[in-house]
Amino acid sequence: MTSAEIRQSFLDFFKSKQHAIVPSSSLMPTAPNLLFTNAGMNQFVPYFLGDQTAPWKRVADTQKCIRAGGKHNDLEDVGFDTYHHTMFEMLGNWSFGDYFKRESLTWGWELLTKVWGIPPKRLFATVYSPDKAKGDPSDFDQEAYDIWAKIFKDAGLDPAVHIVNGNKKDNFWMMGDTGPCGPCSEIHFNLLESDDEAAGRANVNSSSPRCIEIWNHVFIQFNANADGTFAPLAAKHVDTGMGFERVAGIHATTNGFRDFAAEPSNYNADVFKPTFDKLTELSGKIYTKSVPTKRDSLTAQEQIDIAFRVLADHARCVSCAIADGILPGNEGRNYVIRRILRRAIMYGQKNLGLKTGDFASLVAPVIESLGNVFPELKTQRVMVEKAIRAEEESFGSTLGRGLDLFWQGATLLERAEVDTGPSIQVGRTYVEIGEAIMRDGKLVRIISGEFAFLLSDTYGFPLDMTQVLAVERGIEVDAKGFERFMEEQRNRGRAARKTDVIVASTEGEAVAAATKFVGYQIDATHATHSKLVDVVKTEKDAYLVFDQTPFYAEMGGQVGDTGHALINGAKVDILDTIKDKSGRHLH
Repeated sequence: MTSAEIRQSFLDFFKSKQHAIVPSSSLMPTAPNLLFTNAGMNQFVPYFLGDQTAPWKRVADTQKCIRAGGKHNDLEDVGFDTYHHTMFEMLGNWSFGDYFKRESLTWGWELLTKVWGIPPKRLFATVYSPDKAKGDPSDFDQEAYDIWAKIFKDAGLDPAVHIVNGNKKDNFWMMGDTGPCGPCSEIHFNLLESDDEAAGRANVNSSSPRCIEIWNHVFIQFNANADGTFAPLAAKHVDTGMGFERVAGIHATTNGFRDFAAEPSNYNADVFKPTFDKLTELSGKIYTKSVPTKRDSLTAQEQIDIAFRVLADHARCVSCAIADGILPGNEGRNYVIRRILRRAIMYGQKNLGLKTGDFASLVAPVIESLGNVFPELKTQRVMVEKAIRAEEESFGSTLGRGLDLFWQGATLLERAEVDTGPSIQVGRTYVEIGEAIMRDGKLVRIISGEFAFLLSDTYGFPLDMTQVLAVERGIEVDAKGFERFMEEQRNRGRAARKTDVIVASTEGEAVAAATKFVGYQIDATHATHSKLVDVVKTEKDAYLVFDQTPFYAEMGGQVGDTGHALINGAKVDILDTIKDKSGRHLH
């Protein structure tokens, strides 16, 4: 099967089980605590919480996910192995108060072994087994164990070998400290060259790339209460997730789950081939599938292969994010997309010799691979290419100079003697590059926070990009020092911004009366009706002034409130609130 056929067969299988096939939700999450949509279940959370009634009993889909910020962040590993991604598809099926464990696990086994033809002997299942000494919730999942025991016995396999007990970390899912939760059962795939069952079992949950989890079945059956107790839910739900690229990569590597001699790789899936072909055309270099065993002293070919994986992954991520309205920017999720885009540009120029504008040409092969399943890529193609090209031109103009400065600094640091700290002249000032010290009998060279900040502030190098370049030469980076310089810059920016606003607010006509603050007088769940009396504009921002407001203005070490206003029926986001000299609250 092709990757597209694997995806479609999953959806067709669950359609035959009376599931509604729904489209992927946007990578822009509706939940305020998420940077990106990072799991297939995100769009269904209101149904699990009971806030909304699900319009279907059974659902299946393939969901675009990004894990490159916040709690789930795989960015730094992308390229250095064959299974981490910033953007991936999650194949999943859900039951909202309908079927439960027996159907979920039985259908899972049927799809994997009967439809896709995975050898049953290579599959292992985990079930939840709490450690009561550690206060783990609930009881041993006997129901899931019994279902699996029958499945394995019917296949002529020993349940004692193929069922593995799992702890709370691996086999108990919680939405948060409180709320819906329950045990889960993972299906693991032995990819060792031998199908020896004892060896396969020994590698379950061992972090071995040769024995990996491919499908997790979560059984949402409890509510975690604030007092630490767990109560049964009125309705039980199923939430499953299977990494599409992982399955497609294994299928391609093993020639249809038949030959397990080669090392598994997600990037063997043909979904990446159009992008790899385009990179070869642009660079004249070939992808050989090499994977480094360490991150320093890389061979030339290892650097090339890392760059192929980085660019193939990042092109998909950035294209899908922009198509969903998440453009490169300076804050929050927009900054994460900018970091990913700049990381790709840096790898492309440094390792493959690509030119400014080449990364934008990777949008076409991404659409070739994903456009039929995510049609917004086709409809938003012009915007995606334009946004990427603008970022390439902006960053490309400084990238070369930044790389030159880094290489100069790193070379001087490598030549430095112990307990010395070389500096480099930038304009009329000197910046400390770092220091060479002895640690545990070994010579360690550390790039200073000041130098890392210079690369970020002047040349647009995020800290992690400097760390990647440094590690390749066996050098550390003072990340804490970098953060100190960043915070100093933020404080200067806040002070300058306030001055800019206050000056603008006092220009022209006489300043109006101070804003009446009513934030302590209302219930926070209700709105305040106010009159818009002025709009203050600076070069960078616009500020609204009302006759009265519940928004606390920045003062006394407390940050200004954020929220929104409804003006003529249109929602306007309030990103900050400060005061001018006359006491007016500027939103």
